[in-house]
Amino acid sequence: MLFLELAAQAVRGFSPSIRLALKPGYTALKSPSDLPAPLSGLIVALSFPDGRGGDVAYLAPGQKGGRAGLSIQGNDGSVWRIVRDLGGAGGLHKLNRTTNQFEIVSQEAGEMGQSLRSGAGFPARTTWEQLFTLTGPQLPTRRPKGPTGPPQSTSGSMKSLPRVVSAWNMDGGGSGSNPAVSAEDAAKLPALEAELASAKRAAEVQFRLDGVNSELYEAETKTKAGNEVMAQLNGAKEELAAFNARISTLPDDILVRAQRHNDEKRKFDEQVQRVRDEMQAAQDNQPAAPAPLLKNQQFLAAIGVGIALYVGAAFLEGSLRWLALLAMIPFSLAALFALRHIEDLQTVSRQGGKGEVLAGREKKLTDDFQLASMVVSKALTQVGTSSIEEFLTFMGRKGELVARTAELESQLAAVQSDPEFIAVGEKLSRLKSEQEKLNQELLGMSGGYIRDVRDIEREIARIKEPPAAPKPAAPPPSSSGSGFAPVPTGPTENWEDPMPPLMLLATDLFTTDIPSLWSVLHDRSVQYVTALTDRRYHGIQLDKDGHATLEAPGRTVSAKELPGKDLDLIYLAMRLTLIEKAASQHKLPVVIEDTFNTVLDATKQPLFGRMVKHLGTLTQVLHVSGSGQNASLADTPVAI
Repeated sequence: MLFLELAAQAVRGFSPSIRLALKPGYTALKSPSDLPAPLSGLIVALSFPDGRGGDVAYLAPGQKGGRAGLSIQGNDGSVWRIVRDLGGAGGLHKLNRTTNQFEIVSQEAGEMGQSLRSGAGFPARTTWEQLFTLTGPQLPTRRPKGPTGPPQSTSGSMKSLPRVVSAWNMDGGGSGSNPAVSAEDAAKLPALEAELASAKRAAEVQFRLDGVNSELYEAETKTKAGNEVMAQLNGAKEELAAFNARISTLPDDILVRAQRHNDEKRKFDEQVQRVRDEMQAAQDNQPAAPAPLLKNQQFLAAIGVGIALYVGAAFLEGSLRWLALLAMIPFSLAALFALRHIEDLQTVSRQGGKGEVLAGREKKLTDDFQLASMVVSKALTQVGTSSIEEFLTFMGRKGELVARTAELESQLAAVQSDPEFIAVGEKLSRLKSEQEKLNQELLGMSGGYIRDVRDIEREIARIKEPPAAPKPAAPPPSSSGSGFAPVPTGPTENWEDPMPPLMLLATDLFTTDIPSLWSVLHDRSVQYVTALTDRRYHGIQLDKDGHATLEAPGRTVSAKELPGKDLDLIYLAMRLTLIEKAASQHKLPVVIEDTFNTVLDATKQPLFGRMVKHLGTLTQVLHVSGSGQNASLADTPVAI
């Protein structure tokens, strides 16, 4: 997963209006104020809205309205966009690759979180907040202290060493004291305790509401599954009915005709070609038309001689008149020439008649084929296809539609026969009723705004905390020659071990148990611990429940006995280890708010920067720092 773009308008801690592209790698974001901008909280408010307008807390002071947006690239390459008016409406959108436009996915708070988890690969809210965001308030020393008391015993190696107290003072000097509880603070205590009880109840209600939302989402998913199958079945039936209506007027044998059409066309072309070849041969063998008989010189000469003999005999007398009979010879010869001319005319006439017969045969073949193909042509026009291949493909869809309809009917029957689907209506009604009831209860608590339990506990602890006893000065360094001074402990600092809840979340993320996970994390965590603590601690061990024990020169120390600054450094080392291991598998962005100047001295800042830059080679890291602070070694520094 990757954050692609961040947009903010009138958002607390940011410039009045920003829109910036977020790149892979290590990016430093500079806030306009001295405090880091609440980027991680804004991302949570956008990605996991509470549905009650709680994101209005990120509205810039004095502004009537604000707006924020976040674009995300999912693990599958899909692009999502969250846009929300602070304290108002918002929605989750997804990019349609076909139209290159964002389409609304959901505007429901519960559905948005579930869609981001299933679609974009966003982790659960608690996992995101506690593992992939690193902020100053998460440090153990900024949480409420555990019960004070004498330090717990350590391992046997410590018994041979004299007990010493912390040489490092949280107040910066060798001694210090807290002011006594004022009357004003004492008056606040009952109200704070009442607020704490209300906040705890709100946390319980919110926990139950999250569970109800999850169950409701699952129930609605099952309902939607049945509805989607029903909608698909109705769509398939409508498409099949439309298809049948479209082909209802076609002949019953149209598919056979269409399949035979190409063969018939080829046969027709062959027959026409044969007729045309015969016509061409007849034309080639056609004799030339004879010249007119009157232009035949032989015919004219024979006629002339016969006439001359006949006329000449008329002028003779006596027996010489019989010469006229000789005219019969040239007249007979002329008659022969006339008969030959008639035969030539008959031959030409016969050849012309054969051509007409062939032309008539071609016309009959053409008419018969056009009549047979007219039905197929009308069918192509009726269904809107331009070729026989397209028509056959179109007609083949009927079998696909019938099979698809039968498949959807089978799926619908299976869904409707599921006992969970049968009972889902009643379950939905119950869950929605409980959801509404829990929402009303939350809205009824201080107008819907409840402070975090830890903030209230911290304020109560500050009021109830007795004045601190003066701390004795540190003894001179050990002359044992080991080169390391024993790590001090004392009764004035007693912190909660932050490792068990951290490891519990990590086991959910890596789907394993603490011992198995620790075997993977141990070596790398030792490297981070050794580097951040200047080798004051050279080892760390976790038990099966996640409780941490540090190995110092000559002894072991429980995490709860560590000085506050060292505990913060150990916590930072573990967080960096978990982020590094998780980033190599899950590719989730990491948000760091703060440069931890109170924990890391000036000489450690470059080291911390190199560590964060290394994380930037594995996943996207957004390091937010206040104005004037230095998030060093960033690939891309950006002002927000």
